[in-house]
Formats: sequence, C-alpha cells, structure tokens
Amino acid sequence: MRTRVFVLAITTAAALASPARAGTPASGFTDTLVVGSLSGPTAIAFLPDGKLLIAEQCGALKLFDGSTTSTLVTIPVCCSSEMGLLGVALDPAFTSTGGGNGSIYLYRTKAGSGGCGTATGRFNQVVRVTMSNGTVNLASLAELLTGIATDNGNHDGGVIRLGPDQKLYVGVGDTGNGDNQGGPGSSTNPYAQDLNSLNGKILRLNLDGSAPSDNPFFGQSGKRGEIFAYGFRNPFRMSFDGATGKLWVADVGDLTVEEIDIAASGGNFAWPHCEGTLPSGCEQAGDIDPIFTYLHSGSGSLGTCIIGGSFAGSAFGTLAGDYVFGDCTSSDVYHATPNAMRNDLTGTPALVSSNAGVPADFVTGPDGAVYYAAEGDGEVRRLAQGPPPPDTLLLGGKKLALKVSPDPSKKHLLALSKDTSVDLGAGNGSTHDPTLGGGSLRVRCTGGGCDTTYPLMNNPPDEGWSYLGASGDNKGYKFKSKVGPIRLVLLKNGTLLKAVGRGALGHTLGADPEPVDVVLQTGSAPRRYCLEFGGTTVFKANAYFTAKDAPTSPGCPP
Repeated sequence: MRTRVFVLAITTAAALASPARAGTPASGFTDTLVVGSLSGPTAIAFLPDGKLLIAEQCGALKLFDGSTTSTLVTIPVCCSSEMGLLGVALDPAFTSTGGGNGSIYLYRTKAGSGGCGTATGRFNQVVRVTMSNGTVNLASLAELLTGIATDNGNHDGGVIRLGPDQKLYVGVGDTGNGDNQGGPGSSTNPYAQDLNSLNGKILRLNLDGSAPSDNPFFGQSGKRGEIFAYGFRNPFRMSFDGATGKLWVADVGDLTVEEIDIAASGGNFAWPHCEGTLPSGCEQAGDIDPIFTYLHSGSGSLGTCIIGGSFAGSAFGTLAGDYVFGDCTSSDVYHATPNAMRNDLTGTPALVSSNAGVPADFVTGPDGAVYYAAEGDGEVRRLAQGPPPPDTLLLGGKKLALKVSPDPSKKHLLALSKDTSVDLGAGNGSTHDPTLGGGSLRVRCTGGGCDTTYPLMNNPPDEGWSYLGASGDNKGYKFKSKVGPIRLVLLKNGTLLKAVGRGALGHTLGADPEPVDVVLQTGSAPRRYCLEFGGTTVFKANAYFTAKDAPTSPGCPP
C-alpha cells in the first residue's frame, strides 16, 4: 500500500547558517541551508520577530533563533507510520515580546487506551500550547478538537493555517481506509463523503476549537459543523493566496493522480469516486474539479506525492506571487504561475530545485523567500530567485527542428551543435557533472509559442545521466530517458551537443517562433551551454520550424 512515510528532517532558514547541504537549485534560483541536524521535521511557522518554529514528527517543538536551535517542549504523540506532531500555526494575537497571548496551535496524534499500536481510542487532535518568556510549559496544553480517526495510522493530514478571517483551517486525511484497491474510482473509503465524519475534510474552527456559526453545515442534523469542504484524500498541506484570500489545497493522490484544489465553502472535491478527474465521467453534480493534476507516470509526471505549497514573495523577484510546491517522492520543487484571475494555473510548472530531501512543508518567510522542511535530510531550507549561472558558453548551432502534430505523441524536437567550444568545465566528479547534480534543457521561442524548462534528472531505471567512456576520462555525458519528453542528450567535450525530444513537449507553432534559444544546464553549480537558432528558417504554421545558427546572438537568455 503506497503511503507517505515520514523520515523527517529540516535544515536552516536564512543566510545565517553555513551552506552544508541543500537542494540543487535550477538556473536562476538559490536553495540554501537554514537549519540542520533535525529529527523528522514536519511543519514550520515564523514568529512575529522572525524566529522559526519547527515541529518534529515525534513531538519536539523547536525554536531556531537565527543561530541556535532549542527545544521548547516535547508533546506526547504517536509517531509511527505517518502519525505524530504534524502541523503548527500561531494565534493572530501572538506576540514575541509580551502583551500577546503566546498561543501556538498544533496538530498531533494522541495514544488511546490500546497505546499507539491500535486505533482503539487513538485520535488526531487540534491542541493549543502557550509560549511565555521563551518557554512552553506542557501543562498549558489544551485539547481543542479531538475524535479525528486514525484507522491505519496514515493519511492523517495535519496542516493548520490561520485564515484571513482569523479562523483556523485544518486539513484532515481519510485514514487510508479502503485505499489502494486499483485504478481511479475503486477506493471504498467511507469517510470523505460522510458529513458526519471529520476525516477527508478541510475544517474551519474558531480559535477555541468550536465550529463557527457561518460554516456551511453548522447546526444541520447529522453533519459536523466544523466542516468547511469535503471529498479529500489526504490534504497534507495548504496555503492561502495573499492576493485573493483563497485557500489552495494540495491533495495527495492514490495510485494515479496528484491534484491542486482551491477550497470553497461547502464544496465537494469528489474523493473517492474521483481521483483528480478520473475515471472519465466520474464527476457528480456539484463536484469541484482540481485546477491542476499530474499523473504518477509518463512525460508530464512530477512525482507521486504532492506537497503544497506557498506563494512566493519579493525574494522571487518577477516571480513573486507564483505558487511554489513540491513532491515528496521525486524530491523536486516547482513554481507555477496563476492566471490573471488567480483561479487556475498558466503554462507548465517549472523546476525550482531538485534533491529537496523529501519536502514536507512550505511557508513564505518575512523576507519574501519560500522556506521548506526537508524531512528526509533533517533540514529547513530557503528558496529564492538568484543570479543566472556564470558559465555562459555560446556555441554555433547547426540544426534545430521543432514539429507539432494533432497526435501529441508525434511532437518532436532536435537541437544539434558541432563546435570545438563545447567544454565540460571542471569535469567528471565536479559540481558541473550532471551524473551527480542532474541538469535541465530550456527551449525558448523569442517569437512566442514556447518557453519550457525540462528537468534532466537521475531517476533510474527510467532515466539518467552516464559518462561517455570511463569516469575521469572527461569525454562527455549522455542523458537517456524512456519516459521523456527529452529522450536523449549528448554532450561531447570539444565536439558535440545534441538533444532529442518527442511527446509532451511544450512548444506550439501557431506563429513563427524565431529566434529560438536552447540552453543546456549541467551540474549542481550549473554550467550553461547556449544556442540560438534563426536566420535560415523554414516555417509552416502548426506544423514545423527548422533553422540553423542565428546570424547574431545576444548571449544566454536570462
């Protein structure tokens, strides 16, 4: 049964910490260590003074003050499977320097009469503790909402966010009951559609844990007044869009589809009769479809376990307002641009960082950067926009061919350069080596119709980088993929750069795309190889475009 098993760990949040380990940022981004040496970090939240709260799965609530990490309190929890201390949020009246109430809201799994090993009496809860004079006394713990089932110990949800209406919003999973039966629509989960159950829901609570009277099912017989929206599988992480006040929920899928939803009061998001929008025709009257989905396999897959996301701030420059999210199995982080109405996404999500250490939570910091808990590496890390890579080698392009077809599987890309200036930089075993740090291929049409960055990662056995010749020979690198859309890349020292793609490629040819930039990036400290095609071209709208080396080139695109 596919479950999301915690191996929690967090790094640090700011340039105050030494750059020990971190993710591998894509071109134009930085991924830096903030806090390290953590044990299963699940959730993070910033205090008003910029200090960072860190929840660890087995109950420790820690505080990072910019240089040191201390344990404020250890909350009694069950921490096997996906259970534990899973969410943290601050009261709107919390202040760091007196005068406030110091209230911290937590989501935890509490042992029952049979201990942690049985679901008998074991529940997930929303609780509150109080921070005073820099400490938290366990005696301050108050249970605000209990009775959230934990049948199988997984699909607990656990996110807590403070809404713009000063209410608590809580994501609750469906316990895994009836899961993994087969394809979409086969789950027999009994909770997500049951309005008398708290599981498989987004809850909306007053700060004392009670149900607000303006909740959609408040006061209705046989329906829990705490429910805000329903029909979810495992809404593990969610965040409010500061521009609209809307709640974006990442719901972890079953065996086939991951999805992003925008929650609505009283809305039904269709689990378990739909996974994403599958099987075909699964939607029932009143169901709300996700705004974005990706499959677990194939060229458009981003992974198999979505971890939502937060909205980038000023540290992302022109990308401020983009939605930043990750996947806990691929350990990749992406950004996606909302449309003008901010009720959908435009384009294809682009890579921000890889090797993200099993991301578990994303929040936007007071500096406008996005911070994430890398549970698999025991770290908290900081994401921001950075300068483009310094190595910008201009090469002579020999041939570019872009094709489109009514059959998406027949889309095609070929880029070829034969040039003595192909240089492997520091070579095999270095930070320029894609067998260690991966890479990416960007195709940008200045005339419009494409600007897509394709990750070229090491994901055996389906795709990955290898050496041409033996390690240390520095003859070059080969990337091969069975799933695409980039199927082959060859980089030969002093000789050749070649890229071949087919299938779910991002280019359209409604208009002449000339000139077209092709940028290959390799390694964890990226080296870029830049081509520009144009000048001698053949173009047929909605069919094909071919070109050779452009007569002039302004250099690598930003």
